[in-house]
Amino acid sequence: MSTATARARRRDPLLPALVALPAVGAVTTLVVSARLTSWDLVTADAGAVLFTLVFAVWALLPFALAVAVGVSVHRHWRGGVPAALAGGLLLTALTGWLLWSVVTSESSTASLGLLFAPFLQAALAGLTMAASVGLAALRRRRADRRG
Repeated sequence: MSTATARARRRDPLLPALVALPAVGAVTTLVVSARLTSWDLVTADAGAVLFTLVFAVWALLPFALAVAVGVSVHRHWRGGVPAALAGGLLLTALTGWLLWSVVTSESSTASLGLLFAPFLQAALAGLTMAASVGLAALRRRRADRRG
């Protein structure tokens, strides 16, 4: 049996977990945004359609960043996977809380939260990467000391 065959049989469950958490947040964001959108205004002209597409990309950017963090940690900083999983879970929970706050708010300006949420989400993805790399470096240093 070749090494590639043995690796194929033993699939690592960490990578799907690191990618699935941000994917859940991204799908939830798209569903809530679609629910809050006035589709009569979106289809009015090409400018409205362009704005909707740009907003969708803006809303999904932090999740793409979180997936990149997860893949990078999985490939290069394996000791930091627990921090990356915790960061992905926190990102998904934060997204759920932010979206719930927007949907249940009675304020007429609550949907502005959807414009500013990606700043907070991207900052969390950056902190997750920093924590993952720090944890991996700490684990490597401890392993080197042990000999």
